[in-house]
Amino acid sequence: MKKIGCLFVSLIFCLSGCLAMPEGIRDVRELPQDHASYLDLQTAEEQILSPAEQARLDEHFNIIFFSVWHQERPFHAKPEKVGQDFIKYNFRPGYGENKKRLPLSWSKKLRENALLEQYPNALGRGITIRNTNLRELPTGSPHFTERDGDSRGWPFDNLQRSSVPANTPVFVCHLSADRAWALVETTFTFGWIPAEDYAVVDEKFAREWESGRYAVIVRDRTPVLDEGGRFVFMSSVGHIFPMINGRPDKTEVSVAVAGPDGQAMIRPGYVPAAAAAAKPLRLTRVNAVRIANEMIGEPYGWGGLYGNRDCSAMTRDFFTVFGIWLPRHSEDQVREAGIFIDLQGLSAEEKEKVILQKGVPYLSLLWRKGHVMLYIGSKDGRALIFHNIWGLRTKDLRGREGRKIIGQAVITTLQPGRELVNADRTAGTLLDNIAAMNILKPLSEEGAP
Repeated sequence: MKKIGCLFVSLIFCLSGCLAMPEGIRDVRELPQDHASYLDLQTAEEQILSPAEQARLDEHFNIIFFSVWHQERPFHAKPEKVGQDFIKYNFRPGYGENKKRLPLSWSKKLRENALLEQYPNALGRGITIRNTNLRELPTGSPHFTERDGDSRGWPFDNLQRSSVPANTPVFVCHLSADRAWALVETTFTFGWIPAEDYAVVDEKFAREWESGRYAVIVRDRTPVLDEGGRFVFMSSVGHIFPMINGRPDKTEVSVAVAGPDGQAMIRPGYVPAAAAAAKPLRLTRVNAVRIANEMIGEPYGWGGLYGNRDCSAMTRDFFTVFGIWLPRHSEDQVREAGIFIDLQGLSAEEKEKVILQKGVPYLSLLWRKGHVMLYIGSKDGRALIFHNIWGLRTKDLRGREGRKIIGQAVITTLQPGRELVNADRTAGTLLDNIAAMNILKPLSEEGAP
């Protein structure tokens, strides 16, 4: 009897192993997660954009990038928008990092420190001197919707708006009562950053920094060192610095640091020669593959948490290398630049046909609400995309929503996870929900492609 019991237990374990869900989705397991695998060597050096087109886009990029230093009032951070962030959390107490419900006094104290009745109380140029985060409220503590996470699978910090690289131009709008937090604008949004994360920029600094000749980082996790070989900060793909000169072994760039009086000062910094390029890097297929492979497999980072990227941060950094400016939000990226192609109202088959016919690999964005993807070409007649994705919606036998976590930058078809037995069929696939495509070519003076 004991022997039969042991055999029964062994059988259960074997069946459990056979029926266990695979760790990842089939697309990621079966499609090579290497952009070079899809590169045709005969066309590797072909230019996706002409030099003239790329120069036009790069000039446009620089104008927008430095626009915050040429404004006198808040552009994104209107008083009503800043106030709305506080009002929103009055009705969403949520949970803190200790999994305890935040007290009602939590948002009240933050609002009192924000001095909104004096907004804006500090108008002027600034520059980030370290990698930082734009926060919806002036606090580094998190706010979670649920104590143990929600249906998205992990309790994302609701206060995280976006990460901002070191040495990014900003417009300083406001200082908190304790002077520990500054509300700043970047070219794409606004938020609160720790006051020690920026330095004040004067006219002389701005003129020198806007040199017109820039280096862009092309290798993730690249340390920037000073003249003595000491670490200054970490840079990644898409980070920009004024270029001083290039040497065979290293590239010398300008780095902004804070002086004793809080004013920004320029100092030399150094990165390995292979980690930087003169901006814009020529947009060829082989260069596109090179930059995309720097990001492949990178963990998903909601709003840039932990120094990682979400879907729109990945596309934004990818195109920055080539001098193509994108907004931060996924919907804005597909609507505010290039050639917009509306795919709503088409069947899934019709959408994929249009994408394959009109899409330009490594120059086309695909968008569904809340998610943006880079079209990279096709394999066996199916469109392929590169995207940093958190997960796919699932539903169990009791109707409870969940997520099949992918959690990284991957190459997939437009129907990732279609093999999952617990996929939420009512939600549809990515292809079912794609609403638009954008080809990031510059428009003519008349506004036509």
